[in-house]
Amino acid sequence: MVLLAFKRPDPITVASMIAHLKPNRDAFTGLAYQYFAICGTGSNDVGGSNDCSEEDAVGLLPHLAKGHPTPVAADLGAQLSAGLGTGLNGSPLELWPVISYGNPGNASVLNRLLNSNAATQAFINDAVKTAHAQKLTGFNFDLETAGMSANLTTFLQKFTVAMHAANPRIGVSYDAGNTPLSSQILMDRWISMGTYTSSLPDFISGLAEGIKSSGTAFGVGLCPICYAASPDSTKARFDAIATYGAEVREIDLWAADYTGAFNASWDTYWPHLKTFLE
Repeated sequence: MVLLAFKRPDPITVASMIAHLKPNRDAFTGLAYQYFAICGTGSNDVGGSNDCSEEDAVGLLPHLAKGHPTPVAADLGAQLSAGLGTGLNGSPLELWPVISYGNPGNASVLNRLLNSNAATQAFINDAVKTAHAQKLTGFNFDLETAGMSANLTTFLQKFTVAMHAANPRIGVSYDAGNTPLSSQILMDRWISMGTYTSSLPDFISGLAEGIKSSGTAFGVGLCPICYAASPDSTKARFDAIATYGAEVREIDLWAADYTGAFNASWDTYWPHLKTFLE
């Protein structure tokens, strides 16, 4: 999975992303692209998350909206699917748009969602309708803000159960540390940002911790744009992953258009990713 962070997803930027990804289509199965935000009155106040358009930064009950960043094309997922086509063995592109909040922001609007049964249910209903309308594989949560309500666990549990019960089924993943928030949340994947580290010993330690805590639900996070990875250090990471065999089901790599999305470091990753998928 390639995680796409956009500063501004204008047509030129999107076309550039597609042009860089297309030659390596056999090395990834899906994209988790910034697309959704949690919006309501206060989103764009001083100290707010500033993820939302003015027309979406309204309402006491927070809701699912396009954002983080704004504006974002309504058909971004369709553009990516059309531009990238099929992958290994003719597999279609998996779409896992990101639901973002904060970074850093404050948690006031988010907590109004987490603490309200009515807002939670409306949010879930919108998510199911949107996923089916846009032919999404699933949603990826990226909630990076301090002061989140203790009801986050309950919200994620309700959300995940509802997505899995939908027909067609909708997946759910969450960007987190090496361990899940709660064993009660049967998330499809817990994506580790802890394994983004440039330290190989820390990566190996984080990998072991994540597998122990989550098993096949552990998504191994890698960050080619965070540091200049040598061919040897990249190979060492994939060698460590290979020691766990089929227990590692997903590798997640972060790319951002505002840091030179696909810099030279990616060249050392693509061959290993293709081998992993094969």
